[in-house]
Amino acid sequence: MDTHGVGLQLTGRAFHVLVVDDNKDAAESLCALLRLWGYECQAAYDREAALSAACEHHPDCLLVDLDLPGRDAYELARTVRAQPGVDRAKLVALTFHSDETHVHRSREAGFDFHFVKPMEPLQLKMLRRLMDTLNELTQIAGRTEEMARQNLALTSETRDLIKEVKNDVKEIKQDVEDLKEEVREVKESRSEEHPAGSNFPGPGSQAEEWGAGRQGKIGSLGHASPRKNPPRLSSGGNG
Repeated sequence: MDTHGVGLQLTGRAFHVLVVDDNKDAAESLCALLRLWGYECQAAYDREAALSAACEHHPDCLLVDLDLPGRDAYELARTVRAQPGVDRAKLVALTFHSDETHVHRSREAGFDFHFVKPMEPLQLKMLRRLMDTLNELTQIAGRTEEMARQNLALTSETRDLIKEVKNDVKEIKQDVEDLKEEVREVKESRSEEHPAGSNFPGPGSQAEEWGAGRQGKIGSLGHASPRKNPPRLSSGGNG
């Protein structure tokens, strides 16, 4: 995957490189090349200056010349690995020595990668590919951490919301129980006022009595004696 220039595309923060070399010209030349590739870069010329710059700027990667005076390069690597805030930075060793002894020592000190000087075109291409890959991994790690923080905040909010819903449900259940109790009390009160089997007329008793009376009157009219026909008068001629 070609990731050239991704340092300025993935996020607003460019990949930050710290070059450590007691040869100022070599350090500045390498910084200029890294800036050309799209990365932020600064140089430090000794162990103390490098450690101070690392703690202040929190670089993503340190390119360290192993041929610093004494064992300063190895001590710097060990200090960086134990320093909170910069302990996750990638360490790249730059050295004239390619034997296994020096490679082993650099790995023991905490270096992740080993490049042999002078940097030939092929090695420079490999260095750029390494920088691009480290940049992409750093950007992905940053986004992952941000997503993790957002998920944590969302989980906390969800937990609070669930707690509120449970409280609301509990209150609703209590209201329902209170309502049931009120209905039960009303029923008991009515039962005490009008116990079962009492002679107290119900709501429809008067209407029933009135209806029965009406039916009786109608029945008596239906059974009344028929009226007799009046006598017919005979004609005078037959007198």
